[in-house]
Amino acid sequence: MADFLQTIIQFEKDHWVALLVGFLVVLFYWYCVAPFTVFMKLGIKGPRPLPFFGNSIRNLFDPNILPKLHVEWYKKYGKVFGIYFFRQHMLMVADPDMLKEILVKDFSKFHDRKPIVEIPKPYNKMLTIAQGQKWKDIRNTLTPTFSASKMKLMMTFMNQALDTFLLKAENASKTGEIVDFHRWLQSLTMEVILSTAFGVKAETQTVENDPITELAKKAMAPHPLVALVLLLPFGDRLFKYLPDPLDFDKIGSVAADIIAERTKENGNRKDQRKDMLQMMLDAKEETGGEKIDNEDIQAQSVVFLLAGYETSSTTLGFVCYHLALDTHMQDKLRDEIDHMWPGDEASPSYDVIHKMEYLDMVINEALRMYPPGFAIQRDCNETCTIKGVTIPNGMPILAPIYAIHHDPEIYPDPEKFDPERFTDAEKAKRHPYTYLPFGHGPHNCVGMRFALLEIKLTLVRLLKKFKLERTEKTAVPLGYVVGSVLTCPSGKIMLKVSPRD
Repeated sequence: MADFLQTIIQFEKDHWVALLVGFLVVLFYWYCVAPFTVFMKLGIKGPRPLPFFGNSIRNLFDPNILPKLHVEWYKKYGKVFGIYFFRQHMLMVADPDMLKEILVKDFSKFHDRKPIVEIPKPYNKMLTIAQGQKWKDIRNTLTPTFSASKMKLMMTFMNQALDTFLLKAENASKTGEIVDFHRWLQSLTMEVILSTAFGVKAETQTVENDPITELAKKAMAPHPLVALVLLLPFGDRLFKYLPDPLDFDKIGSVAADIIAERTKENGNRKDQRKDMLQMMLDAKEETGGEKIDNEDIQAQSVVFLLAGYETSSTTLGFVCYHLALDTHMQDKLRDEIDHMWPGDEASPSYDVIHKMEYLDMVINEALRMYPPGFAIQRDCNETCTIKGVTIPNGMPILAPIYAIHHDPEIYPDPEKFDPERFTDAEKAKRHPYTYLPFGHGPHNCVGMRFALLEIKLTLVRLLKKFKLERTEKTAVPLGYVVGSVLTCPSGKIMLKVSPRD
């Protein structure tokens, strides 16, 4: 009898062990294998994923390799292929005809884009990730801020910040000091965005390590914690419960203080300044908060504080770096500036700046070689077929902008900085959707006009008076890092500023 009972007990143990093993096998398949069969079922090729990591093992501790990985995969698998960002599948689309459909013609089927991780409130209402009607309401509110007439008015405030910048350049030219030009440009663009968008008189250029710029730099820096959290079950949802990994609360508190101060001022004056902040406050008042409320305003303010300072300063930094390395290119641009703007006025006009063709070419080449965002993302919200590729509902789409911009079949010798790629004749040879630094279609960068005006005005006024020179401290070649959103120089851009001959 005892032996029989022992046999029963052993059977029960073995039974539970078998059940546990079976459960673990099923769990392993569900979590580590099943997510990586999406593209195999769709018949879409791509790099082989690994359990847990997908195709992210190589960039887990080095996010800077991501743009280069996109180039590698693009060359190997073509213009449409599938990848896995950890357990999240993404369809990579580099075909320009397909991108035209996705970004413009079939925009209604791809109008949203969600972040890789859940962003905490109220920052989940930022224009870059807002969805549906909320995105449309915010976009419609902000778009008039960037009309040509508004840009002309903003030039006054840009020039005030540039006066300080040029005074710093003049002092450096007298002493022969070698300066971190990118740091100078970050301080300049932060002062510009605070003044033009929020009406704040800041002194970010004259205060060493000013707190607002330092907060913005930290928020835009790489965050390895994001990758580590994504390895956990439901990590994308857990992210918002972490203690402010992106420092949104700190930069958000700056935005909240600016909003509160403007709201207080509005009650005491009639001549309200029609900048971006005021247009959002007016829209809130007109609709009773139905289309845009205080949380929306705070979220958009954070977007413009961060993107408004970083994208312009980074592009300017890359342009200045290449102009310093190539004196012939710099002289050619200065000759155009002298011809178009003799210097009789304190500042070139809006119309004159936009007639400078070589200036456009230089900036376009910088945006090609170093696109601010190395990829853009959309979500498919309705199953459709484009050029024979069936894209199921819910499929995230990723356009590898950096890889497209570095395709030697489109841009020969892509690692060479060559503004001549953007003559009218050369542009006519290329598909328009092979150049996407600001995206395309209704979801393109709403601040594109602002950024380009700021970049152009800065270069014109700077090169009118000074030369940029490389030094023994200038890094050659200049690398880049992938921050939380944008591609930035990997180190300091050390240059010398000298008076013109």
